[in-house]
Amino acid sequence: MQVRGNRMNIRRENPEDFPAIYSLIKTAFETAKVSDGSEQDFYEGLRAGENFIAELAFVAEENGKLIGHIALTRARVLDKDGTPAQLKALLLAPLSVLLDYRGKGVGISLVDHALEAARTLGFEAVFLCGNPDYYGRFGFKSLEQTSVRPKAAAIPLQYALYLELAPAALARVAGTLECF
Repeated sequence: MQVRGNRMNIRRENPEDFPAIYSLIKTAFETAKVSDGSEQDFYEGLRAGENFIAELAFVAEENGKLIGHIALTRARVLDKDGTPAQLKALLLAPLSVLLDYRGKGVGISLVDHALEAARTLGFEAVFLCGNPDYYGRFGFKSLEQTSVRPKAAAIPLQYALYLELAPAALARVAGTLECF
């Protein structure tokens, strides 16, 4: 993909990238419409956790400079009785693009790349907390349309979003999403 006349490369993150990813996420969220300032630490916690999937963590780079990042980690829905539902689910968090590269297709390319990788690995659904106008272009919808609710009651349902990677994946699931 061309970004500012140069080639953008999307690849898996690697340990040598970790300090630059931390800085990129922090810098990107300093100019985000909604941020609590801890997104870089949130991601560090995801990466260190048991739900991290290295094959689903990607960076976008231009001329060796990291300009964007995305990761998908395992999420789960607990049935009403507290047992995990039979759903191969993911959390998309965070998506970060440096301010100078926004509006140039970097975020779209990262999301498309990550979702295709998730489909290839057999995942059935992706959840996120984000702007429905932005993520709607990928097919994400509000959890209001499902029988799944986020565990964190403070998250307004219109920002708790899902995308089915497998047809009707959420039709057979009801319960609480444990990833926010």
